[in-house]
Amino acid sequence: MNDGHCVIAPIEHVAGSSLKCDDDVWDEIGNFMKRLIQMFASKNQGVVFLETVMSTTPSKARHCSIECIPLPIQKAADAPAYFKEALLEVDEEWSQHRKIIDTKLKAQAAVPKGDNVRDQDSNHAQAREIIRKGGFRNTMTAKMPYFHVWFDPYGGMGHVIENADRFKPWFGREVVAGILDLPPSVYRKPRRLKETHNQRLDRADDWKKQFGWEKYDWTKMLQ
Repeated sequence: MNDGHCVIAPIEHVAGSSLKCDDDVWDEIGNFMKRLIQMFASKNQGVVFLETVMSTTPSKARHCSIECIPLPIQKAADAPAYFKEALLEVDEEWSQHRKIIDTKLKAQAAVPKGDNVRDQDSNHAQAREIIRKGGFRNTMTAKMPYFHVWFDPYGGMGHVIENADRFKPWFGREVVAGILDLPPSVYRKPRRLKETHNQRLDRADDWKKQFGWEKYDWTKMLQ
């Protein structure tokens, strides 16, 4: 959608929801989220993370992925209000679930008193445990389609999709487009690149160089 837009996705196939990932994978997802936040913060940008699961049927479900979209820092501060308003306006009559599920409540309750886990590195045991068992994983379920937006690794807002025919798969991108004043063509019919595997790797390398990812690449600790 914009410069810096990227995706967090497991290497091994996971159909549909990230909630199907085990604790080890969630440690890695949490590490990527924290490092991406730090990287974009160095460029005076905030970040939102989006996951849209339109189907829980394995044959229809797409590979699990969480989109990371950077925003100018001031607009990132307004993002929760934009998403709250958009979720309240979702047209799903006779819904059995709340339109907005606040996944930060339990995450906040899990933060140890006097310990600001946001200031800790990726090896901090309590920080990892909060991301593993924080609000998102304790509140949402992989048994139903859903949309979720994170404003940090510890939670955000969720919405259970009870009728996939009435929920727009580009919902999250549409909200971001509204924040950034982008046209519908950006989120409804994004340009698909026809490229080889090597070209895709080259594009990823260009992204890393452009944003200085090497400085924040936590996977180097594993080498």
